[in-house]
Amino acid sequence: MISRINVRLRWLRRRSSRTYLIARLFGLDIPKGETSEPGLIFVQIDGLARTHFEQAIKERRLPFLERLIRRQHFTLENFYSGVPSTTPAVQGELFFGVRAAVPSFQFLHREDGKVHRMYEPDSANEIERQLLEACPQPLLEGAHVYSNIYPAGARQSWYCSRDFSGRVMWKRFKPFNWLVLSIFYIAKVLRILCLSLVEFALAVIDMFHGLFKREDFVHEFMLVPARVIICAALREFIRFRVLMDIERGVQVIHANFLGYDEQAHRRGPDSAFAYWTLKGIDRAIRDIYRAAEGSDYRDYELIVYSDHGQEHTTPFQKRHGKTIDAAVAEVFATGPTAGFPVWMPKLPRALGNAIDACRTFLSFVKKPPENASVCDPENQIVLSAMGPIGHVYLPVTLEPEAKRDYAKRLVKEAGIPLVLLPADQPEIEAYNSAGSWKLPQDAAEVLGREHPFLQEAAEDLAALARHPDAGDFLISGWDPNQTPLTFPLENGAHAGPGPDETRGFLLLPDRIERWHLKDLVEKPGRIRPEELRKIALHYLGRDRPEKKADAPATRSTSTSPSNGTLRVATYNIHSCRGIDGKTRPERIARVLNRLQADVIGVQEVDVHRPRSGTLDQAKEIAVHLEMEHTFYDVLVEETERYGIAVFSRYPFQIRRMALLTEAGIGREARGAMWLEVTPEEDFPPFHFFNTHFGLGRDERRRQAEVLTGPDWLGAIPEDEPVVVCGDFNSVPGSTPWIKLNRVLRDAQLRHGKGKPLATFSSIKPLLRIDHVFTSEHFEVHEITVPKTSSALMASDHLPLCIELSLKKE
Repeated sequence: MISRINVRLRWLRRRSSRTYLIARLFGLDIPKGETSEPGLIFVQIDGLARTHFEQAIKERRLPFLERLIRRQHFTLENFYSGVPSTTPAVQGELFFGVRAAVPSFQFLHREDGKVHRMYEPDSANEIERQLLEACPQPLLEGAHVYSNIYPAGARQSWYCSRDFSGRVMWKRFKPFNWLVLSIFYIAKVLRILCLSLVEFALAVIDMFHGLFKREDFVHEFMLVPARVIICAALREFIRFRVLMDIERGVQVIHANFLGYDEQAHRRGPDSAFAYWTLKGIDRAIRDIYRAAEGSDYRDYELIVYSDHGQEHTTPFQKRHGKTIDAAVAEVFATGPTAGFPVWMPKLPRALGNAIDACRTFLSFVKKPPENASVCDPENQIVLSAMGPIGHVYLPVTLEPEAKRDYAKRLVKEAGIPLVLLPADQPEIEAYNSAGSWKLPQDAAEVLGREHPFLQEAAEDLAALARHPDAGDFLISGWDPNQTPLTFPLENGAHAGPGPDETRGFLLLPDRIERWHLKDLVEKPGRIRPEELRKIALHYLGRDRPEKKADAPATRSTSTSPSNGTLRVATYNIHSCRGIDGKTRPERIARVLNRLQADVIGVQEVDVHRPRSGTLDQAKEIAVHLEMEHTFYDVLVEETERYGIAVFSRYPFQIRRMALLTEAGIGREARGAMWLEVTPEEDFPPFHFFNTHFGLGRDERRRQAEVLTGPDWLGAIPEDEPVVVCGDFNSVPGSTPWIKLNRVLRDAQLRHGKGKPLATFSSIKPLLRIDHVFTSEHFEVHEITVPKTSSALMASDHLPLCIELSLKKE
């Protein structure tokens, strides 16, 4: 009844939503029915370090994400970006599995002798071509993507580097469609206009600040339209298109929100306005999450992550009173490089990559000369320094001692905090104000002892220096003892090895299988892009042959209970039919996986019944759990069966499976299962019972009498441990509950800590009708009733998990 009402309400909400109405109006192909293939939505919050993510949570800038974490819908993980900590490198590793796809955001491509800036279409296309050669099947194959560097095999892309040109934008511009959308979303349009006014006011403030500081305030003022497009309009366009994609049932979607990163570049990663942009992103994620939850066609999961963070930086020019190219030119004006001019691209200027691209597109600066990105590497010293990582490319080959001398002078005379000498050697020479070092072994002296990923960041930095497109000198603004430098004029920067710029965050949904992370994640405490790629491929089923329902389980002979404890669970799975009306055995399995239970009793299991897709639900769940199982049918109609089941990661023997009461007029037959489970080593065998009582008062009383009688519990010697679980349809204090509680003991009462937890209904658990009873041999350590989004949706009951240990004599 609950699921039918909920399904009907969901149907009405969807049909009356603006997204559905617009999709119909625009003639989009809306799929009918439902598919068992899972969907995955990536939301990238560009540039938000975990430090600032947690601070934004405290300041209520991300209220929706905070609520999802608090309700255990997501788990918060460290996301290690690697080095360089920049979007093209992170997305290259995530989408293609290739670490350090580029040596920095801007670099000299030695193969063609051109300087590449990764927001430019030609540069992005060339690097993606190389990545596709290394990985013919990218993660986003067939997906829809928004505001990425690489489409990565996507079927459709919008606002990516290759799309950011006047020709492409004009081709896709449809005035009538946008007029209709403006009418439907008049509130959003008004909000964008308000943001424009706020940006205008901030620009005026910055203009007066520029007068006082003698800065280029006119340049700041002219960037107002670009900021509005990036921080407000682009966010709303992406949000709308993702909602349309969900309505159309697109399997994989990736959306990158740039607003925070761009404002952090200008005002600093902890600035009030950078944090303020997070509220709009949080609302967009809320709308995407709710649309995904309401999809009738596909089960979606949402992964939220930041590709990297930002460090609060000081511009090189402000600290030293001269530009980085002038400082480098002074060093190389003598010695073997004397006479070679230093060439450095003057565009883009600071303030953020997307804003620079947008500014150029809108012609807010003079059109650069034809040779603005053309250099002569054979006759010029090419300097590429965009952010806190730069490369110096020499037109001549130097002897090792000469290179070391220049490296020391770059530190001492030019004021560059860190210089690395690239070489085809395991050890990379590094120079800073404290001396000369070797990477990765001298990681603490170069990066600082408090770095959260000290050794791995040092290894990645050394590997970066060996990149084929790295310069003859790799220069960095990182200094563990003072505020790091950045080479453009910006107050927030990333690309280097700093703790904040390499430590993003990752929100994994509770329904993503977690037990396999130990096999997919190399080091505990963080997940890096190539590992998130493996997790996503695993979830989508693209990393292995499809599991068959008759595939054998593989964890039945697990070791003995860890720390001397045993986790048992009971769960009425409602024939795997959730309150959203979808029949999903794999969703039930994910709920159970999260419990990490050793032995599980489930009720209301369908086998080969048309109403649930003729699946053998017990086998399907066992395959997902990788546990052995046994099933007892209390109803058999030709090939259809219905009953109860037990899953165990330990060996077991069936002692008895039989009916407690026969079927009658208006009532089902009810039965029980009695297994003897044998963990290895120190934990002794124990008896495990699973049952499902009826709905009538008299039949429940009779079922309790039989279960506690001589053929069942009465046949077990007093010195042998017993666990009884099931859906008893009986609240505490009722006759069946009293009968069982006299023989054994309600585990929630034995625990004695906190209020006992209800399990029915899943939407609003008010009744405690699912129980675990234990003999006096056990102590109860933990009671778990998960209220994650999957648990709330998967069945009309919530599972109950109890952690037990044997009493010490």
